[in-house]
Amino acid sequence: MTTTADTALPVRPGELPIARPSDVTAVVDRARDRFAVGVLADTTGWTGAERTLLADLGFRDDDRGADLWALDLSRAADGTPTRVLDNPALAALDSHHARFAERRGAVVRYRPDVSVWIGIPARATPDDWEDVRVLAGSGAVVRIGPDDVAPAGWVPVESAGGVQLTGESVAGEPDDEAVVLTPDDVPEMTDLVERTKPGPFLPRTIELGTYLGVRRGGRLVAMAGERLHPPGWTEISAVCTDPEHRGQGFGRRLVLAVAHGIRARGEVPLMHAAAGNTGAIGLYEHLGFRQRERGALRFVQVP
Repeated sequence: MTTTADTALPVRPGELPIARPSDVTAVVDRARDRFAVGVLADTTGWTGAERTLLADLGFRDDDRGADLWALDLSRAADGTPTRVLDNPALAALDSHHARFAERRGAVVRYRPDVSVWIGIPARATPDDWEDVRVLAGSGAVVRIGPDDVAPAGWVPVESAGGVQLTGESVAGEPDDEAVVLTPDDVPEMTDLVERTKPGPFLPRTIELGTYLGVRRGGRLVAMAGERLHPPGWTEISAVCTDPEHRGQGFGRRLVLAVAHGIRARGEVPLMHAAAGNTGAIGLYEHLGFRQRERGALRFVQVP
């Protein structure tokens, strides 16, 4: 997705620019399919008819410049600014996490040593599904969107279902005991993940954002950190506590500490949880997260 490095227009993360009036429809369609947060057009020199087309499509004057018009694509079906969360991996890889992307056609995935998430455009074509198959590999389990229809032979994986939770009302709070974890801590982090099973944590996952931990006797006993980063949102992930140290509130404290850092950037925290993990879901809801109706996670296995 085009960023400020590619254009003179002051585009925001996850926003596409329109270079010529003739590109309007194509750029808007591409932006919708790729879960962009918006489109920006510099209408200097455009005719009245061309500006009328923008208005008909929903563009409005933008405060970044006298001749700039913007189309907001962040709104979901329920009117909340959560549409990019229908495909958070695609939105993240086309904006803040572009440096971690591997692409084939319109399909994009995280590098295999960073994350297992893959982004499939809306209205995926047979060529798109073939690109998913090549990128993910036969036997891989991939997440698909709420409205995606996978090809015949792609078997739903019911046991991998989950929920998405958003933290619009979660302010977070700092924790003086939490320490910032670094790549040097990855062996300990990996060991903790293997013993507690919060979800995939790969050798370079730590590069996706800030990870915080709590130590006891010099040993890492709890952690949480940032993973997916779609525009305006950051996912809190890898929340886990050593079994010998559970019941001391480390998970709650670390979720709030990570959320505090996210809020300090002006963003909103986001979480995912396995549908059967009722304990974790209950904790997150107690902290102020709410389940998003369109956030139900669906997975299929690549044939």
